[in-house]
Amino acid sequence: MKPINRLIAGMTLAMLVATPMSMAQVIEEITVTARKKSENLQDVPISVNVISSQMLDRMGIKDLQDITKLDPSLVFDRGFAPDDIRVVVRGIDNGRGRPVVATVVDGVDISSEALATAGASQLISPRLIDIERVEIVKGPQIALYGRTAFAGAIQYVTKGASLEPEVTASMDVAQNGFHEYRVSASAPVSDTLGIRFNALTWDFDGFHENTITGNKVGGGEGHSASILFDFNPTEKLSIRTRIDTVSDEYGPPAQAKVPYNTLAPTPADASWCNGGWVHDASCNGYAQALEAVMAFTPTDAGLIPFASPWYPLKPACPFPGCPMIPDATKAGYGSNGQQIDQETGTLYGGRFDDMEHWTYKGGLPDGDSLFITQDINVAHPGYNRGSDMFGSRKEGERMQVNLTYDLDVGTFTSITHIADMHLAQQYDIDKQSLIHFNQEWDVNGPVKLFSQEFRLQTESDGPFNMAVGALYWHEKKTQTSTGMSVRAFGERCFVEVLRDADTGNIISLKDLGLSYFQGPCGHTDIDMRELQHDTYAAREPDDMIRDTVSASLYSVLDYDINDRLTMTLELRWVDEREKLTASQSQGIADGGATNSGPSSVSLCGAHIRCDATGGFVAPGVAIMSPVEVGCDTMTTSYTPGVGVVVTPCSWWAATPTRFGPTTRQIPITFSEHDNYITPKFVMRYELNDEVMIYGSYAEAKKPGGFSTLGTGAFGFDPDGDGKPTEVIYKPEAMKVWEIGFKTRLAENRMRLNGAFFLEDYTDKQTQVQKVFGGQLGSVTENADGGEAMGFEFDVSYAVSETFSISGGYTFLDTEYTNFTLPSRSAGELARVGNCTRVDNYLGSGDGTCLATRNGNQFERAPKHSATINLMYENELQLGDGYATYFVELNSRFQDKRFIDNSNDAFVKEYWRFDLRAGISSGPWDAIIYVKNLLDDDTVLSASTGPDIGGSGFRFGFVTTKLQHCVRPFPGGPCVATYVTPDITGQYGNGSNPGPKIVPAPMIRNMWFANLPDPRQVGMRISYSF
Repeated sequence: MKPINRLIAGMTLAMLVATPMSMAQVIEEITVTARKKSENLQDVPISVNVISSQMLDRMGIKDLQDITKLDPSLVFDRGFAPDDIRVVVRGIDNGRGRPVVATVVDGVDISSEALATAGASQLISPRLIDIERVEIVKGPQIALYGRTAFAGAIQYVTKGASLEPEVTASMDVAQNGFHEYRVSASAPVSDTLGIRFNALTWDFDGFHENTITGNKVGGGEGHSASILFDFNPTEKLSIRTRIDTVSDEYGPPAQAKVPYNTLAPTPADASWCNGGWVHDASCNGYAQALEAVMAFTPTDAGLIPFASPWYPLKPACPFPGCPMIPDATKAGYGSNGQQIDQETGTLYGGRFDDMEHWTYKGGLPDGDSLFITQDINVAHPGYNRGSDMFGSRKEGERMQVNLTYDLDVGTFTSITHIADMHLAQQYDIDKQSLIHFNQEWDVNGPVKLFSQEFRLQTESDGPFNMAVGALYWHEKKTQTSTGMSVRAFGERCFVEVLRDADTGNIISLKDLGLSYFQGPCGHTDIDMRELQHDTYAAREPDDMIRDTVSASLYSVLDYDINDRLTMTLELRWVDEREKLTASQSQGIADGGATNSGPSSVSLCGAHIRCDATGGFVAPGVAIMSPVEVGCDTMTTSYTPGVGVVVTPCSWWAATPTRFGPTTRQIPITFSEHDNYITPKFVMRYELNDEVMIYGSYAEAKKPGGFSTLGTGAFGFDPDGDGKPTEVIYKPEAMKVWEIGFKTRLAENRMRLNGAFFLEDYTDKQTQVQKVFGGQLGSVTENADGGEAMGFEFDVSYAVSETFSISGGYTFLDTEYTNFTLPSRSAGELARVGNCTRVDNYLGSGDGTCLATRNGNQFERAPKHSATINLMYENELQLGDGYATYFVELNSRFQDKRFIDNSNDAFVKEYWRFDLRAGISSGPWDAIIYVKNLLDDDTVLSASTGPDIGGSGFRFGFVTTKLQHCVRPFPGGPCVATYVTPDITGQYGNGSNPGPKIVPAPMIRNMWFANLPDPRQVGMRISYSF
């Protein structure tokens, strides 16, 4: 069924099956402070959606994800961690860089950019507590809300102290072990001082199970509290102080890796066979020879396969210098026989051809066909060692002081905010349990935030009013990492190939490294879990410290041209400075490249034999010394008396029993400075008392910075030149045109608001994957251009005194218009599907592909989205009194949306329904609710990242010889042959007669899904004293 047809069908279904519920005979007036002053919602010339305190309580809204369900212009996605939150507004997402939506609490921007995930707010407690209302403001609002309101803002307005004593206690209990208890109390202490106290505690088992351990995941527990003081010593002076504390623990997220379903071809222009660089076995070259040897069996090499799959080695005697011999008691270090190549379906590496890559295309499978297979915490100490990763923890405090003073010319406001939060996270990044690869993410550290704002706002009866202000915002975030990405598999291939000098056809192949002790083409792998403890002991913690200072001046100027027409000019000047300190890592004991990052440990495979680890090196032999492990030195002769010595069995031994540090941590600091002005111009016109229209033009800017995503893989300065070239990215800019309307219709029983908008992007910050020195990492780069066009409307209609309908609809048409980036990654090119080859890119002498995503849709931007809410409310006689009861159905539709900018995998369209029924009598309120009424298991959120455990790490040495035929005359019989080296390099050797050295990491991408919550039935009860 087409998306629009499903949309119409779903709307019809919702209206037919729902029991209506009412609001009132007329639509209630709503007051907002979206423009830093109290105004009627219908008079504000911006697109605003408001969720009242009554709605928050009735609908059981607990966190940001619940809030986004109520506005079709918002999309909520989650990455691999709870702080990896991606809120999309009108198609504008925060895939990388800082958030695009400001998180504001009582006028304070508490948004915080995560260091190792996408932009997010880490300071607000995910569980909302004592909120008066939530204002969702769409479109750029930088002048009003500051540095992070690039695409909009979500403002939480908390409750103040009450004028009369009040106490409310509530309980929420639901399936799968969910419990939540709240208490709120408020009272005046004196004529000038009021106080409000709130406390909350919760716990949840989780819906899903990790099949590796049998334990529930996706749950958590925590508690939080707040206290507020309202002090009004005079009629003009008001001081509100609020102190929050929070301690939350969330278990590992319920995320499952999505199996691949498509072999995608790499563009032919990138192939080595066509003059490119991607390994291609379809022509006579080095990859052809390596590919053929990858399929060798012991029998092919003349070995007797008396052990399956391969024997490890062991010392022949307990004395130093003893030779290594096969250990027939186990199949361990040579290969465990469990690594299966995903392209060929065979054991071990399987191939050297990179012209096809497994990927995922189409809609993600439903949740019931996916399984959680997250690895346990093998290495990191703590109570959960040997069990599931602990997930995430957050604890800390916030204090905020809002001071207002009524001057004769207007109101002076001072807002001071201090926050101190400590965060810790531990996850299995790759969402799979492999014995030859483990990726334990483990970070912790504090976030400290201070901000001070001063504002003067006039309240003149004349045509001109203004607000001017200054903001100082300072965040310091420290993250200490002991995470590890440890691999223990790969190929180290020594191949000798003899070709026909006339045809290039292969006459014979020799796998010089094949033995009983390793797989074909030098494949070895081990069960690296036995070595995780030693690896962790050698892991030097590395710190990443980001210090951000933002200072700004802003003004909002309103001028009433006449009684109906108002002009507004908003300006903010921003000066932002970022200083980032991270590790410029240099490999030591892991044998990796010098630019490997602090968390990347390659125990063995492509650079050392896995059967040269595990304590096989005899005592007295220095760490990292070449160690002979059972093969003779080979001399390959090309001409009489001249030879090239190759020792295929001499390996750098990394002995876990004597591991040194995995890396040298060399801190390096880079700084970035930017300043800019963001203007916004608004015209507002009242057609009559019921209809207002407005138009606006805004320029928004999101500062650049340093990509911190891949530093654990390849360090902060991969090429070691002391410059941030590899990790720096430019600011992101956007121009937005908007025309909107707000109406009161049907004698004020209907409110209909809407807006049309066009967003023109330049330098969009997006994620790409790059390989530096054989290490893969994600970095942020800029896409030159894109556009998003759309319209949205929301409606509320009081059909009668007991029945009301509300809802909204958003249409989006997004497109990358100028998104072309260089890439040499075969996997990325296979996903993008195109390549314009440049053989001397920027004068470097290296070839690259210009891969374009022009015409692709923005990621996480559904074309159609809608919400429909139906409500019926009436009175019921209970004894001598009356009770109020209601029934409410909420439905939401979301069209398919692509997971990332390659537009290959997408989250499928879905409808979701929630049902509530409640009764209120005197001090009692009780609500029974059903979430996900139809028990739909469509995946709602997903993300992507590198699949290191499923990738290939290979190193090849290919010696090519040519066999010439001596003929008595042209075309005559071959009477003799002689052999020469391939000096011309036509088969991949180059002009060097020695072996062709082939470093060949093959990096895949993976997709993982956040498993959807099943149907859940629960009850909320509250009592007001």
